[in-house]
Amino acid sequence: MGVKFAFLGELLSSLEEQRLPNANLSGKKAESDFQIIAKWFSQHARHINHPETDRLALLSCMFPERRPDRVYWLQATSLARVIGRCLGLGSSRLSELNQWRKPGGPDLGQCVQNVMCQAENHVNLEKEVSVEEIDEALDLIASRCRFSGPQVHRQHTAVDVDMVLSPIYRRLSSRDAKWLTRMILKNYGPVSFPERYTLERFHFLLPHLLHFQNTFEGALQMLQSKPLSHFPPRPDPKTATALCTIALDHLCPRTGIKIGRPEYYKARSIKHCVEMARGRRMSIERKYDGEYCQIHIDLDSKQMPIQIFSKSGKDSTTDRSGIMSSLEKSLQIGTAKCKFTRRCILEGELVVWSDKRQDIADFHKLRKFISRSGTFIGIDSDSPPQPYEHLMIILFDVLLLDDDVCLRKPHRDRRLLLKDIVHPTAGRAMISEQEILDFGQARSSIYNRLETSFSNAIAHRWEGLVLKACDEPYFPIYSAGVDNSFGRWIKLKKDYIPGLGDTVDLTLIGGYYDAHDAAAHASTTKVKWTHFLVACLMNKEGVMKSGQLPRFQVIDVVNHHCMHRSIMQHLNHSGDFLARNPSDFHEYDVEYGNQAIPQASKLFKEPFVVEMMGSGFEKPSGVRYFALRFPRILKIHADRTFTNAASFRELQNLAEEARSIPIEDLPEEREHWRKRLKVGRGFDQYMVQRSGSPSSRNSSAEPDHRSASSSTASTTSNEDGTHKHKSSPVVPKPTDSQSDSSIDAPPAVYIDETMIQSDPNKPQPEANVLTENENLSQRKTHSQTAYGTEYLNEMASKPTYENHIPTKTTLPINKLVSLSQTHDSMHGYHNGTSPKQQCHSPLTTIPVYMSGTCSGNGAISEPENTGLQQFLKSLGSQETRTSLLKSNPHAASQGISIGIVLVNPAESTLGREIQRTAKCLSQISEDEISSPSNGRIFFLDSLLLEQSFHPEDLKFCLSTTWSDLSKEYYYACLRWDRIQPENKNDLKPNDRQEETANPVLSVSFERETLSALGEFISTNPPIHSHDTPKDKVVHKI
Repeated sequence: MGVKFAFLGELLSSLEEQRLPNANLSGKKAESDFQIIAKWFSQHARHINHPETDRLALLSCMFPERRPDRVYWLQATSLARVIGRCLGLGSSRLSELNQWRKPGGPDLGQCVQNVMCQAENHVNLEKEVSVEEIDEALDLIASRCRFSGPQVHRQHTAVDVDMVLSPIYRRLSSRDAKWLTRMILKNYGPVSFPERYTLERFHFLLPHLLHFQNTFEGALQMLQSKPLSHFPPRPDPKTATALCTIALDHLCPRTGIKIGRPEYYKARSIKHCVEMARGRRMSIERKYDGEYCQIHIDLDSKQMPIQIFSKSGKDSTTDRSGIMSSLEKSLQIGTAKCKFTRRCILEGELVVWSDKRQDIADFHKLRKFISRSGTFIGIDSDSPPQPYEHLMIILFDVLLLDDDVCLRKPHRDRRLLLKDIVHPTAGRAMISEQEILDFGQARSSIYNRLETSFSNAIAHRWEGLVLKACDEPYFPIYSAGVDNSFGRWIKLKKDYIPGLGDTVDLTLIGGYYDAHDAAAHASTTKVKWTHFLVACLMNKEGVMKSGQLPRFQVIDVVNHHCMHRSIMQHLNHSGDFLARNPSDFHEYDVEYGNQAIPQASKLFKEPFVVEMMGSGFEKPSGVRYFALRFPRILKIHADRTFTNAASFRELQNLAEEARSIPIEDLPEEREHWRKRLKVGRGFDQYMVQRSGSPSSRNSSAEPDHRSASSSTASTTSNEDGTHKHKSSPVVPKPTDSQSDSSIDAPPAVYIDETMIQSDPNKPQPEANVLTENENLSQRKTHSQTAYGTEYLNEMASKPTYENHIPTKTTLPINKLVSLSQTHDSMHGYHNGTSPKQQCHSPLTTIPVYMSGTCSGNGAISEPENTGLQQFLKSLGSQETRTSLLKSNPHAASQGISIGIVLVNPAESTLGREIQRTAKCLSQISEDEISSPSNGRIFFLDSLLLEQSFHPEDLKFCLSTTWSDLSKEYYYACLRWDRIQPENKNDLKPNDRQEETANPVLSVSFERETLSALGEFISTNPPIHSHDTPKDKVVHKI
């Protein structure tokens, strides 16, 4: 009987109607995709379950993307020519068919429908096209392409694509011809089937069987075996559970058909990872940056005893033949020591090993050793393979061993079995690194160990970590009554955690339109460009110094997958006013560094400056430079020009810095990342990005990308060319419905990786969003004498502020401590008095707040926020500002207030202190116009008090002193800036209200920031860095 393709076209069209912008204008209650699919399966159940129906053909037509073994060698351009010939179109109708080439036009499938509906085909019911006929035709077309799977390509015969497709297109309606066109392009967009639900409607066991045999052909063969062939396709839930249990005893993987992989969660923070672990015992394994391999060994097969499948499921044995000898040696195949007699299935990662470096080489090296269907792609700009470089396989799991289905075994047993099977060979074959962590232990211990492991992974530039439950089988189907997290792996990567990924400011200089990709935006506003060209300035120095014509090199391209929908809309809307034709555009020159990137259809007169984040850096195929890996646009900097973005040289320096392992400074690098990971165990919930507008009042549970256009920061670069990357600040403001003590909606916090600006004319820094932080664990105890503590306690007894804030001789928790002393008044740095006359230690002029006692036994003797409020108010007092002139004259001249918060990690978590300080500062700024408008608060470990020092020592005027102290005691810097209009006389009433709005807050974790406390490079005689020639400055402030 078969299934008519018109039935499938009907289903696809019904799903597409739900996604049109005017889908609900009729007033009818819209059906969900699930309801539409369920109704369709019920209507056509007789045809679907008929013995003569080719169910493989039906599934292949429904999920064309699940057939990686089929490559048609037909893209939109070539397919359009074929369709034009098949339909015998004249010049006018060919012109209509090619409307997909124009920006804003429909995709090729829609163009086919528009052309064919002018003269619909009339076909007898007996001659209607079936899914079986289409499946056979696509098999023939795919057989001519060498990039198809071996089984498909093996059927190769002389195929005329026009002769194969013409009889089909001439018997299809315009609607169904649209879906056939999209099927050949392997994208039904904007329609996509909910895969699991659709497969369950086909047969309740099918999603589970695809785990064991990850091809439709293999899964259907299992369904046809006994006793599964006697099971009804859609039983009631109770019966389905019983039948599933019975089926498990008859499920066994087969060599030659790839096994599916478990699903995984992405950990968004250390805390999130701990919560997902749920007290289980977990195996923490290194995530290797290579190519996944599933190795099938069948010693009974004389023709191909070893097969290697790629992640997509394609048989890539021939392309990976270079690892065969290493595999045979490590598994001791052909010897008496081999642990299996017939068959085995293993999982591993293929990497390149460097004997010279004694380490795994960069990911891009793989393309020199692994071909694609016999062709090496993208190696034209790569150096040839070196004698000391070769392939290595890293094995991490065993799934089948003879008749033993290891999938059923817990992970710990599979690892023991793997160690028994594999004989490691240095540089050729090894077992993945692993450590075990019991998440049922005390939470503080878990945080510390996981932070240590992850910070070590980041410091060594690993791709990340993978956590697998030790006591769980490979698939959750083997365990009944488990929740959704059971059997899922957890991936922990730096770029998954907001604020920790590699970010850099780059420019978008133009765009082009892809009608096929534009189908994904059917429910949004009209799209003129689907892809945007990412570029770097090649002659930045010449442009800035001598006004040379800017010269850009295009390094990458991004589409809607790389940005939030609102950013895509903003680029299309704002870009329309800036778009120019490349042919008559002379504002700047454009070079294309990658020939695979299409040329822009429009160039922007003023390029967009965007903050982009990636998962490290990689060398793209066919080029000599490095670019962000998996780039995503975080925000648009509308207030910035392309000279503020990273130049090409700066990007390469940044990539080199990010990729290199700091061998000599590895302990320091680990500690740096531990601090970055520690911050925030006190946060009760995720912190999300919010609008950067000073008038922002409401928080959101979803990132608000409107802040992209309101950022006020810029990118800076060091003299050595390395690039510092940041992001925009944000205004934290609790919702009106919350009380002062509420912490349910914490203020948004950003990572600001810059230091205090030394020049007011320099662009302001930016920050990376921090949406989730983790715990601050106990710091190591120092054995230094407590002379510093005694002196500070003595100084704490002296009243220092105009409002006579009471102080005590001890340092109780949440008490305000000032180290200021009575000094003669001094004229400001900005009034012309040279700082060379005298200088004072910052510890005698800067307010200090103690959030916990040094010994850990202090008691709270006043409301929690009272001392903190007094501390923050004191930052803006006239006395404090006058004192600051004596130690930090340049910061005072810029109107910057400075404070220090000492944190005792045994009593107070850093994340909570930053959150509480930011919230309290926000409240004070709202209530008091005279509150400090610009400032920096440095959070230091209270163990600093146990050092032997004298606060009046002039060494604290030097940046080098604070740089040394930062290695042990620095945690973070909270900075704020109140946005001030350039001309207050032009303010409107609403603008005046915004003028006194909350400050813009950001957080920095870079320890170099602390060196700003010391503005001098010499104290005898006093020499301020601001008075030093730029080429002689030894530190930055």
